[in-house]
Amino acid sequence: MAAVAAVAALVVPAASASAAVSAAVSATGAGAGAGASLRGWSGLSPQSTELPGFGNLTLAVDARSRPAGGGSGHATIQHEFFEPDGSWQGTVRIEVDVDCLRTDASARTAVVTGTVRSLTYTVPPGTPQPPVPSSGWHPETGFSFFLDGAGNGVAGDGSSGDGDGQARVGWSGVPDFNDPTAPPTTVKCAASAPGFYVIEGGYRLHARG
Repeated sequence: MAAVAAVAALVVPAASASAAVSAAVSATGAGAGAGASLRGWSGLSPQSTELPGFGNLTLAVDARSRPAGGGSGHATIQHEFFEPDGSWQGTVRIEVDVDCLRTDASARTAVVTGTVRSLTYTVPPGTPQPPVPSSGWHPETGFSFFLDGAGNGVAGDGSSGDGDGQARVGWSGVPDFNDPTAPPTTVKCAASAPGFYVIEGGYRLHARG
């Protein structure tokens, strides 16, 4: 079933999750400053152009920093899947309640983390509904946004920080909700590796909301 298989694109294997958290614990950075915000909508791809067969992966974010640290706001990451003939297979959607917005020392990377509010599937009529997480499943997840000197990350713009001239976004993924022993994929305020290219839209860090 396509919707069930779609989870594989979102879930991080246990071994990788443990390594990610180990790296995240040592991550350092600065608060984004009172009143700072990060807003935008982006179409994402594992490569610098649209990847055939990957579907539509989008990320919307509206995050704000707090004077005492941490953050608030909301993020939504959604993956739509399609058959080779273009017919829709299903959609996986994750809603996130933001708990941190910070930047690195160079202000070229903004980090947004939060707890998963919900993971839901939408499937075509007549398709069995896949299993969903329990009501108590609210793991930490996180995103990193790589910025140019003006605080922007726009499709086709050089803001990756790795010299390839493409805006990038990192995402920690989420642990496997079918495995109660699955470790977390990140911790609050930790950065994620730049795993996706921005191929549509973009985002902007505002020094003050």
